[in-house]
Amino acid sequence: MKDNFLKLKNLLLGSKQIVITTHRGPDGDAMGSSLAMCHLLRQLGHHVTIITPDDYADFLHWMPGDKEVLIYLDDKDKAIKITKEADLIFMMDFSQISRISEFSDTVSVSQATKIIIDHHQDPDKSIADIVFSDTSASSTSQIVYEIFESIEFNWCIDQAIAECLYVGIMTDTGSFKYPNTNEKTHLIISKL
Repeated sequence: MKDNFLKLKNLLLGSKQIVITTHRGPDGDAMGSSLAMCHLLRQLGHHVTIITPDDYADFLHWMPGDKEVLIYLDDKDKAIKITKEADLIFMMDFSQISRISEFSDTVSVSQATKIIIDHHQDPDKSIADIVFSDTSASSTSQIVYEIFESIEFNWCIDQAIAECLYVGIMTDTGSFKYPNTNEKTHLIISKL
């Protein structure tokens, strides 16, 4: 995985057009990890669009950056155009391309470098150029935090990023009650 950290850090040099997407019916971890990544990438000077396959629960619409999320089903033409122009596509919190429904047709044919960040079983490594997968992680948001630390971008973590990551970790651990909650989870939460 060390090679992947270096590859990602090098990919983030210079301004890029970036799309971040996540699974249909995005939950707190899907939106938290996506929005956190979006905020960090924008701090680094990238042009970033989050495209979700469909809408998500109302209780997540307070999160920083929510107003700029593009919902594929609401504006397919715009989503397709942006994706065709992307240099990088981050695929957050899913391991199979089918999890993004109709949007998978557009993502599959894109020439962009694709990066999976996920904590679910059996990631389809054939759909991505770089894969960050850790089934022992409490959430994709936890993996995102660990990536930020590993590529030495944790100095970018501001309140917006911290809130988004916190939501992702909190929701995917059932408010820190599920067995996937461990010492590392609590340490990250204390830093956030």
